[in-house]
Amino acid sequence: MEERRIGHRWDLLLFLPAYDMSCNEFLGYVADITESGFLVFSGEHIELGREYRLEIRTSDLKEALLDAGIEHPLQFNARTRWVDLDVKPAFHRTGFMFIELSEQTKRNIHQLVKNVARNLK
Repeated sequence: MEERRIGHRWDLLLFLPAYDMSCNEFLGYVADITESGFLVFSGEHIELGREYRLEIRTSDLKEALLDAGIEHPLQFNARTRWVDLDVKPAFHRTGFMFIELSEQTKRNIHQLVKNVARNLK
């Protein structure tokens, strides 16, 4: 697949669980993030082109040592842009694109990215 991402991608040190807020169920693990989207690894296929209301919980940010400056869960809308199988066929990889982020969520995502960069030093 041709790389079309413009922004820098930050790989997370620990995968962060993401939850589907419509049913309060675990969706998959956020493996990397940009300012415009993120990658999720999951055991189940995630439908292409579908919009989700997702949450990364503050307890998971704290466990990954990525909670500095983030006081509330990251909640956002995102749409699946592509889906494929990982090199380990038991896992699916799904690319999501953020949709209409609130200013607070933008700040929290920016802070998360800064926390990841800080932890890589």
